[in-house]
Amino acid sequence: MWWFGLLACGMSWGQGLPETPEGPEPAVVLGQSNSPQEGVDQQLPPPDSGQSKPLKIISADKGTRKGNDVLLEGNVEVEYEGYTLKADRIEGNTETQKFVLVGGASLKGEGDEVTGETVRVDFKEGVYEVEGGKAVIVPTRTQGLTTGPWYATGGKSKFREPHFHLIDGKMTPCDLEHPHFEFDAGTVDFEPGKKIVFRDFGLEILGKRVLGLPYLYIPLVDDRPRYLPEFGQSVDEGYYVKSRFITPLRGADIWETRLDYMSKLGFGIGGELGYDTETVLGAVGAYGLTGRDDTLVANWKHQQRIGASRLDLDTRWQKNNYLTAPDSSILNSRLQLTVPSATGSSAIGYSRNSSDTANFGSVSQNLSFSDTRRFGSTTRTSLSATYSDSRSENQGLVLSQSKRWDVRFLGNQELRSFSADLLYQRSIPVGATQSFSAASDRTPLLTLRSDTRRLFGEGFGGAWPFQFEGSVGELRDPGGDPITRITFDSVLNKNVDLGRGFGLDYNGQYRQGLYSDDTAQYLLGYGGNLRYAFRGNSTLRLSYRNQKQLGFTPLAIDLAGQNDAFQFGLDVDHGRGWRSTASTGYDVLAIERQQTPWQIVTLGTTYRNGDRFFQFSGNYDTFNRNWGVFRADSRFRVGETGMAASVRYDGSRAVWGAASLQIDGFKWGQVSTDAVLFYNGYTKQLEAQQYSIKYDLHCTEAVLEITDFRSGFRSGRQIAFYIRIKSLPFGSDFGLGRRGQQIGGVGGFGG
Repeated sequence: MWWFGLLACGMSWGQGLPETPEGPEPAVVLGQSNSPQEGVDQQLPPPDSGQSKPLKIISADKGTRKGNDVLLEGNVEVEYEGYTLKADRIEGNTETQKFVLVGGASLKGEGDEVTGETVRVDFKEGVYEVEGGKAVIVPTRTQGLTTGPWYATGGKSKFREPHFHLIDGKMTPCDLEHPHFEFDAGTVDFEPGKKIVFRDFGLEILGKRVLGLPYLYIPLVDDRPRYLPEFGQSVDEGYYVKSRFITPLRGADIWETRLDYMSKLGFGIGGELGYDTETVLGAVGAYGLTGRDDTLVANWKHQQRIGASRLDLDTRWQKNNYLTAPDSSILNSRLQLTVPSATGSSAIGYSRNSSDTANFGSVSQNLSFSDTRRFGSTTRTSLSATYSDSRSENQGLVLSQSKRWDVRFLGNQELRSFSADLLYQRSIPVGATQSFSAASDRTPLLTLRSDTRRLFGEGFGGAWPFQFEGSVGELRDPGGDPITRITFDSVLNKNVDLGRGFGLDYNGQYRQGLYSDDTAQYLLGYGGNLRYAFRGNSTLRLSYRNQKQLGFTPLAIDLAGQNDAFQFGLDVDHGRGWRSTASTGYDVLAIERQQTPWQIVTLGTTYRNGDRFFQFSGNYDTFNRNWGVFRADSRFRVGETGMAASVRYDGSRAVWGAASLQIDGFKWGQVSTDAVLFYNGYTKQLEAQQYSIKYDLHCTEAVLEITDFRSGFRSGRQIAFYIRIKSLPFGSDFGLGRRGQQIGGVGGFGG
């Protein structure tokens, strides 16, 4: 594993996490050589839409054609099925669509080109086979998971979706006549979206063989975490060395072994079995530390298809994880079976979560069932039932305990003139529950909905677009008595074009509620939005909303409150990508409360033109009578270098709150640099710095990454150096914090 580090990775210093057995497929695999797979044909490159589909002879010294059989010799060039075929000799059959190209053979489609001494093509099956030649595998062949082409030369190569197979040949991402390095192998299996597997592998650098391995595995996945050897030092772990290596098993199964040593924590040993069959996919593994912290982490992820059904299992157990849960044992487990059918689907699930320390313990578990159905085109139902059991205690003293059932049923029926919903929702305590909280029960609630278009047609309905809703049912607030409620609700929304740039939207609402405890209430609301359009896309808006609730309701869900307020807005289009906005509000009810009626005033301006962007925003606090936060963000390019900068000023505290800068792709010769800087004005320090410096080595590049976080989770400095193949995926934490969050705020900058 150390050898491949010379090609794909150097050394790293810094905060090294004791990663759990979870993660993507490994970046390098060492192990015993398996017997080569049977060769499979190679899939044709995409056809060129500009080329002829019927057989079109461009040139040939001589040729014969008998029925569907074609034989062409001497400087042959033809177009067929969207491809250009060249060779000294081409023989084929237009019915079977099988052709053989011999002598300087070339097959060219859209982007891809295959050359060799002999090329056999089956256009009907869309596959080819090449001997003693060169094939190019472009990123579209790998579903975009390589960033550049790979070149296969010599030997015998075959391609049939989704596999590329090479026997006794060489592969390299280097496009030079004499590549900087090549992978020599007895067999190569290139599986798009998954992996490249080399058997009887040899590494040649500048034409000299420097390494031989029985087996090498490279995944075509976003390589995080990096499955590469690491050397370094951190505050938590001391000096460390960490390694992973893979042993191939039968089929697609693999075994990953982890061997680590940390001077402060001791040895780390772990393993994970990854299994993958036609119906089953999963991984089960464990990782532990043998030193004073006695950390142990185990997980099992399993997916299985059982006919049309699917079984999912996800379990993770941690004991004394010094990073996230020291002196604790934590279990998170989930199991679910989903059974689809022609009319819907059903699911049964179970979950358990527990946490235990020396003095405190908690456990919660849920058993659930859900079902969704559709009957014809007008009827739908959904049913869910969940049993929950939770308990927490401290030194044997029970702090809380709850057992409950939550049941919910919803049925919907669409009729010609209205829609009908039947809802039953109830939370039921089980046994002597110490703490019980629930939403409002509905046992049951029948609701009918319609509108004037469905009742009276488009003519009257378009002129008076009312929506109606009526319901009757039994409801209960938590801890309250059952209440029978009857409601009627009507809503009007209307848009009117007043001409000369003016438009008016107005609305109204009336809702009446009657309750079985001899109480009643009604709600009356109305409002509107007057807008004026000018100078193209500029608008001026004045909105008003009034809402009153009169009477009494015993149900909390029917409380709506009171509102009487104006909103003002201005949006000016200055042209050429420049806009400005301003908005505020006026609360009439605030005058009665002897408060400031004017709401916060916000101002902003934005400029956007191609890859240039600038935005400024600020606000004035009318309640405290001071300026609030001002913020400016920008993105632009200086030559080929991308720049993003942001600043924030806190007017209420009179302090520059934050500033950030990103530099993307600054180049000087063969060196390119990316950088992110974030300054916290409240703590007066450069809180985050990240630098990525790359030196272009043609088909490879040397990468130096420097990260320095002054605060937050696992603060500290990390330095890493890699030499990587440019055409392979390479995960990077650049622009991200320790928890994977973006550094800064909008667009990842500014805080």
